[in-house]
Amino acid sequence: MSAHNNALAYGYSVTITTCFGMLVHTDGPPSVVRLFMFVVGSSLGFAGINAVVTRGYRERVEREPPVVISLATSFSVLSISAGVGIAALFGWGVGGWVAWLLGSLLATWAYLATAALEMAVSRRVHTSVADTPPEDR
Repeated sequence: MSAHNNALAYGYSVTITTCFGMLVHTDGPPSVVRLFMFVVGSSLGFAGINAVVTRGYRERVEREPPVVISLATSFSVLSISAGVGIAALFGWGVGGWVAWLLGSLLATWAYLATAALEMAVSRRVHTSVADTPPEDR
């Protein structure tokens, strides 16, 4: 139950922590301003996605069945790597406070988008091989 309820949050925690380390590695120790840029970027990433998927916070998002979530989060190395890869690109290619802002923002979006793709593929796989729909499990 713990893995099911926390798997996506765990994956994001690994992503954003590793992104922080990547930016320190590529851009050096952060200043106070860069730390806040990192916080703003990652926070705006979630706020923006939440606003879009809830259509301006007016609609509820349906939950995936536990079996689909379990399968999808088994592939989280892909979504985590996507986020960390974005942070690395911005750290090496851009640097400065912009890398801290956009590195965390775009890493968050990359993680969430790839996790959504993992979820969609997992639903499709489960539907094609299971005897019952995922909602019944």
